[in-house]
Amino acid sequence: MTGFIYLWKNKINGKQYIGSSKNVYKRKNRHFSELRNNKHKNSKLQNSYNKYGEESFVFYVLEIVENE
Repeated sequence: MTGFIYLWKNKINGKQYIGSSKNVYKRKNRHFSELRNNKHKNSKLQNSYNKYGEESFVFYVLEIVENE
């Protein structure tokens, strides 16, 4: 099974959020959906998104992890 380590980075202030998921694209879409609807469980990420806007964030896959 494959897993992913990902990073959200605020291009304005440099703050970062690191997470992991088995389905990184589904998780990315869920993050965006929650942020756009002001319902993200991470209040710091939500506040930063509200303050700086979606265009201020970049999403990177840092690592692909293969489980045996």
